[in-house]
Amino acid sequence: MGVRSIIKGFVAISLIATSFVCGFTYDTLREAPHNPVAARFALESVPSTWLARFFQPLTAQAQNVTLPRPSDVYEATLRVLRDSYYSGEPTTDTNKLEPTKLTYAAIDGMLGALGDRYTEFYTPKEYRAMLEDQSGNFVGVGARLEFTDDKRVRIVEPIEGSPAAKAGILPGDIIIGVDGKSVIGQPMDAVISKIRGDEGTYVRVQVERSGKPLDFRLLRAVVQSPIVDWRMEDSNNKIGYIELTQFNEQADIQFASAVKKLESLGMKVLIFDLRDNPGGLLNVAQDVASRFIPDGPVVWVKEKSGRMSSLNVDKSKHDTKLQTGKIPVVVLVNENSASASEIVAGAIQDSQMGVLVGTRTFGKGLVQTIIPLGDDSAVKITTQHYFTRDKHDINQKRDGEGRVIPKSGGILPNHIVEVTEADVNAVQEAIRKNPQDRTAIYKLDPQLQKALTLAREMNATR
Repeated sequence: MGVRSIIKGFVAISLIATSFVCGFTYDTLREAPHNPVAARFALESVPSTWLARFFQPLTAQAQNVTLPRPSDVYEATLRVLRDSYYSGEPTTDTNKLEPTKLTYAAIDGMLGALGDRYTEFYTPKEYRAMLEDQSGNFVGVGARLEFTDDKRVRIVEPIEGSPAAKAGILPGDIIIGVDGKSVIGQPMDAVISKIRGDEGTYVRVQVERSGKPLDFRLLRAVVQSPIVDWRMEDSNNKIGYIELTQFNEQADIQFASAVKKLESLGMKVLIFDLRDNPGGLLNVAQDVASRFIPDGPVVWVKEKSGRMSSLNVDKSKHDTKLQTGKIPVVVLVNENSASASEIVAGAIQDSQMGVLVGTRTFGKGLVQTIIPLGDDSAVKITTQHYFTRDKHDINQKRDGEGRVIPKSGGILPNHIVEVTEADVNAVQEAIRKNPQDRTAIYKLDPQLQKALTLAREMNATR
């Protein structure tokens, strides 16, 4: 036997022994000359450095290999799961490995890897619900909700004429169950999803009121969300009040209508309430802000490329007296005033067309674009960074662990007025006792009372 044959035999024995130690198989070794990636994986698994010398040509080839496309890797993984995945016990859940379900989970994971809380994926059902919110019409029971400090979903108020209002649901009621199943501790989106459904179908909503459970059977219907509430807050001083709860497609239309009605009643000062308004559509924010500002930028946006451009005042919105300065403005904001609310509040403050009262706003200086996908699902991704009219960056900053750095973003009002939990509870209790006595309720709101004081002073000095 020649020396070369002895060496070959020794190498073969070494490879077999190493396969047991490292966990790769004969198939891996057999494919190595044709699969440089597999060869490289095998080599990186081997603890014996001398063995690597026999694969040096293969490793050189592996380092220059063109890696497969992400879609190829995904499809290969999907095939492996469908063909070989074993859950540990027999299952009849055929939906578990349904390709669409796995694809949606993969997209969720991909977007989650960005670490951007505003970039997210919408299933077809979620996308339809989001479009309903933007349009201002939805199928449901008609109630405004909020998330409490102890993570419960509370009724802020039922919408006038809605199924919830007709059934007797009241502000302050806590939703504890839907269709007989507890929703305590669940996110608000999950609770809303359970309550909403097809028009003409029934849903049972269980609430807690003053410690006692109540059960309501409600018929789902198309509800137009009244996102604007207006009134003459002080008739003697002609101080008008407008609350805007969302910047959807109806916002500018409803806001302009309210302004004109108040002007017809002789309004001299306006209190504009943007508290708890989470934002909405950028173009609608531009429209609403244009009603307050004579000219120039409303907001600046920065693209991915670094290019800055302004969205300017639309003068076709100048059909009221607001932009003339003849009607002073007080804007109410709080820590839940975000996104489009901050664009409008910032534009009014920077242009000195009004003063802000309340607490520091949320601090969302990023713009998202919603991109529909082929199966009626969609992705919402961050595409721009916006700055106020005077180019202030209000986006909240986060530390290395993703926690918000206090006071690092948002808009600081001209007049800081805090609202305590006791204030909130007092208002809710007053609403429960006599929801018709609005005057008594509003007197318990310290921010509104400060705005009224300023508005009266403005009126007196005109």
